[in-house]
Amino acid sequence: MTPPPRSRLAGDAIMVGTAMLMGSSYPFAKDVLAVMSPLLYSGSRYLVASLFLFAVLALRRQRIALPRRDWPAMVLLALVGVAVFQACWGLAIARTSPSLGSIVITTSTAFSAILAWLSGRRLPALGWLGIVVAFAGVVLVVNNSLTTITVSVGSLDGTLIWIVAAFAWALYVDRAAPYNLRLGALPVMAWTTLIGSLMLLPLALVFDSLAEFGRLDDRLRLFWLYTAIFPVGVAFLGLTAGFERLGVSRVMVYMYLIPVAGVGLSAAFFGDPLTWARVLGGLVVLSGVILTRVALDRAARVPV
Repeated sequence: MTPPPRSRLAGDAIMVGTAMLMGSSYPFAKDVLAVMSPLLYSGSRYLVASLFLFAVLALRRQRIALPRRDWPAMVLLALVGVAVFQACWGLAIARTSPSLGSIVITTSTAFSAILAWLSGRRLPALGWLGIVVAFAGVVLVVNNSLTTITVSVGSLDGTLIWIVAAFAWALYVDRAAPYNLRLGALPVMAWTTLIGSLMLLPLALVFDSLAEFGRLDDRLRLFWLYTAIFPVGVAFLGLTAGFERLGVSRVMVYMYLIPVAGVGLSAAFFGDPLTWARVLGGLVVLSGVILTRVALDRAARVPV
């Protein structure tokens, strides 16, 4: 059933705000990670985010308890989509610029296409072209020059960690889909966020100390709290509202605004240099992921 125009308009507005919130986490996190270790940062902010999501569930009077049979799946989803993804996210953003990360992470769409192909769905040639184009754009973003080759082995470590993060997120979204349909997207997100944070925090405390919070001044404490509540908790509520009003395919189009927000805020307020090579590379990446998304949608409409 097609949603009414007013509902679609509200969904469009919600998704613009959601994408901007998600993209804003990159520059804010970069400043916090100048004084806090990546694992402690990722684990602690996701713990706060999970408490926010459970509070929303309670206010909505939605079911919180999980069926016993779903616990193993939630643990595996939390391991991939929170523990691995957020560990890589924090480690990568500590090593690279926020703008680079917000662009490279969009390759999760390319990995979604590859996972769909591995699961037996036919991927048209347009999809494979999109994957190639997206990763060619990543090379240009990392090189960050239109005239010379600047890429070296030493400069690739952060980018490779971003790519692992993109794959982990794509795998999480792919494997979480049936549980979202049966249990609800919000409970799945709340539980996986909590379980994943409880995996990360003990590991972080092996290497780091809670005393790191004492290094944060008032500004950085606000940044830490902001990235826990808004780009994770509030943004996910926006995603669920978008799914209800617009459907998955249209919501995914708005995800391409995330690097726009990440790059724009990084350049405007956080001093991240904006080069023509990075702008062009970002446009190439976005072109690739859009082609891939279109191919996935066409494949989904073809009867099996």
